Amino acid sequence: MIICELVLDDDETGPLPAAMMGLNMLVETEGGHNWTEGEYREWLTGAGFRDVQRVRLDAAGANAAIVGRK
Repeated sequence: MIICELVLDDDETGPLPAAMMGLNMLVETEGGHNWTEGEYREWLTGAGFRDVQRVRLDAAGANAAIVGRK
């Protein structure tokens, strides 16, 4: 599984583009939210994925790829 996203730090304070997208999600959608690396890791491992890793990206719409293998 590969998830490319603006991933928040685990303390949910940054990086700035991910925090701003989280704010945008709250304003534009009902219950919208950006997720942290830890949240993705927990969900993927709970679903049976292993070797879950964060690969840092420098792209306009994504600062990371969360990768897990099943």
